[in-house]
Amino acid sequence: MKKLLSLLLICTFAASLVGCSENAKETGGSAADELSSAAEETQPEETLESRTREIDTENTYVFDESVILTDGEYDALNTYTAWLSKTFKINAAIVLTDDIGESEPADYASNFYESNYSGDGLIFLINNDTKEDYIYRRGVPAKFISDGNVQMLFSEISPMLVLEDYTAAAERVLEEAELLLPEHFNDRTGELEAEEISAYDTYIEENSGDNSLNIYYVKGTGEDTLEDFAKKRFGMFYETGSDIAMLVIDGQSGDSYLCLSGNMNYLSDRTADIQAAVKSCYTTEAGMDIENAVKKFIGFVE
Repeated sequence: MKKLLSLLLICTFAASLVGCSENAKETGGSAADELSSAAEETQPEETLESRTREIDTENTYVFDESVILTDGEYDALNTYTAWLSKTFKINAAIVLTDDIGESEPADYASNFYESNYSGDGLIFLINNDTKEDYIYRRGVPAKFISDGNVQMLFSEISPMLVLEDYTAAAERVLEEAELLLPEHFNDRTGELEAEEISAYDTYIEENSGDNSLNIYYVKGTGEDTLEDFAKKRFGMFYETGSDIAMLVIDGQSGDSYLCLSGNMNYLSDRTADIQAAVKSCYTTEAGMDIENAVKKFIGFVE
């Protein structure tokens, strides 16, 4: 049976379990094994809010190389992972495999990510080869899902993995990500601390009323114009006709672009004023005062 050693450890109330991650600097690393240390790092217990987690997708977010999930299990996991990816604007995937070759689990997960994605993301590797599962975090997920969170997750899902209830284990990992990741403020500059991101995220949520708002903060847009960059991201994250206002702010220039859909189209008459307000928070010397920019944007929302 998978993870027989883990089962024995659980039955004897052992205090250490394996849990691994990539740190916020996007270098490989592993979580500490002591659950006492994990407990110090974890956030207070929270519960998921009641919401619809359905999304239409033809893309693959669950890679069942072990061919072990039923069609129903696959569909449910793929839908949840797709929803999580779009809602929190990251790359998320579940990988089940019987063969990691000569690689360590950390290297296998990292290589899988690099081969399929870029930017911020999360992979849960269910490793039926060497029996050491792995949670890979990059960028924002690495800032918000701590080593302590990973350790406590493994203490919780190891019995599920022992009993080969892979769907329940994977869903629990996705639930933890949903609880911890910021939803309304997305920092893609890599310069803000988790506490700052959380503060802006909470401010947007608490001051937006019934409106669906998102701020996407970047430093440069590569070869794309800011408008093209914003429209591409908007198309990636939101369904046509959804009620949403997404403001992309370029902290490198102070420019911004507002994408609107559904009942948020009323802001179209205020776009120029919003862009001017955001620009006023930028100076060549100091760069972007993102806190002030967030507040100014919210001030335009009814």
